[in-house]
Amino acid sequence: MARSMFLSALLVLSALWCAGATQVMQRPADYMSPPREYAMGDPEPQTISKRADGGYVQAAYFTNWGIYGANFQPTNITPSDLTHILYAFADVSPSTGEIALTDSYADEQKHFPGDSWDDTGNNLYGCLKQMYLLKLANRNLKVLLSVGGYTYSQDGHFSFVTNDSLRSAFVSSATSYIENFGLDGIDIDFEYANTPALAAGFASLLTELRTAFDALAKKKGDSTPYQLTVAAPAGWANYQYFNVPAMDAAITYWNIMAYDYAGSWENITANQANVYDASLTNVSTDIAIKWYLSQGATASKVTMGIPLYGRAFENTTGLGALYNGVGPGTIQAGIYSYDTLPLSGASVYENHTSVAAYSYDSSKGEFVSYDTPNIAKAKAQYVTANGLAGSMFWDLSTDKTGSDSLVYTTSQTYGSLDQTQNHIDYPDSEWTNIANNMAGSSASSTASSTATASTTVSSTSSPTTTSTDTTGACASASAWSASATYTAGNEVTYNGDLWSAQWWTNGDTPGGSAGVWTDEGAC
Repeated sequence: MARSMFLSALLVLSALWCAGATQVMQRPADYMSPPREYAMGDPEPQTISKRADGGYVQAAYFTNWGIYGANFQPTNITPSDLTHILYAFADVSPSTGEIALTDSYADEQKHFPGDSWDDTGNNLYGCLKQMYLLKLANRNLKVLLSVGGYTYSQDGHFSFVTNDSLRSAFVSSATSYIENFGLDGIDIDFEYANTPALAAGFASLLTELRTAFDALAKKKGDSTPYQLTVAAPAGWANYQYFNVPAMDAAITYWNIMAYDYAGSWENITANQANVYDASLTNVSTDIAIKWYLSQGATASKVTMGIPLYGRAFENTTGLGALYNGVGPGTIQAGIYSYDTLPLSGASVYENHTSVAAYSYDSSKGEFVSYDTPNIAKAKAQYVTANGLAGSMFWDLSTDKTGSDSLVYTTSQTYGSLDQTQNHIDYPDSEWTNIANNMAGSSASSTASSTATASTTVSSTSSPTTTSTDTTGACASASAWSASATYTAGNEVTYNGDLWSAQWWTNGDTPGGSAGVWTDEGAC
């Protein structure tokens, strides 16, 4: 009896810990090294059991360290499957409340193909320039700077939220980052506001950020609000003190971190991202989402997080059993990138009752909990059935490509994605090429919805207009071409008028709703 009570207590304690164990959202110690390679097995799943808008959100984290060992560059992003990129991570000083980038080379300096070393002015390069180019080419793609993550939430980095003046400094810093780096908002991954004081301060911070973001939009004449999102925990111990109504009024989306329900901190083998059935860990996505909704969260603001990785358990007989070790993983111990799964020799199992999947190699006793395309589709169907906003992914560098991509899978399940326009007007940016919308700056190959190089302006571009007037003011202007790329100051003819581009554009028709072109009058 005593032993039974002891084991029950262990299960409860481990459940409380595992629910908050999103250490996966951090920069691995070996991020500079190439990922470990493994032979893949047969991904064909075996079914265990089956369970009798205005456009959806597809948000995904892009990590600035992914350009190193993982070799995942901005050019590898498929923007047509996404509505939001959450750029991870920036840090925050607990003593000043100010935001700071964490890798100046990756963020601001790296030159990508097409970047010139001879541009004049104080120009932005690195991944953040590539994010801006992606925005220019994909007007429904929003980019938010994510502050925090597991690493930058430790050692009291977010303790500033309890101090009025430090919160004010953070708000000012966040607003400056939006304007300087051409962002659409800020994402906050605070792990965790798990005390009454921290939760109250966090709610106040979000309210103050919303006020400042709305003031920025009004000042600039923007009709589209700047966005504010949070990476929200799925474990009760870490959300129990949230002032949900106040937070909900301030934020754009709750991105539920619906993963890491099980891992090396657990004493048994369990699913790490199950939607239902909390019998092993006392945690499930359905429980978490229903709690947020019951406390006042708006359903259409809630996204469900989907892991693009698996949690491993070694020397185990299967689900619910003890284990010994978690394996080397791809870059981190116990964590295998989705693009390496299933491992060779393993069979894949899908449970459509709990909405979870895993692979298991009986010869090695190796169990890996991860999402398959079928499970990702089922999760997207949960989103639509419950009127939620969409999906969030951690992180893009570990997804597969083509029909096996989980990001692609959910995008196809939703069909219609959020078309809210991004922001591209930042005249007060400290960076010359952001302030002038890349005028005179070379554009990298990321500036395309298919991540391929854009066509440059030339007299040989194939026009889509019947205008042939080349006299007077139009003598030196070529006819507008849907396939050509233009920058600020370029002139074209279209339907008998001369038009001038106000910023970087590709495919935007003169006179169209994008407002890129100014009509300079008849030829």
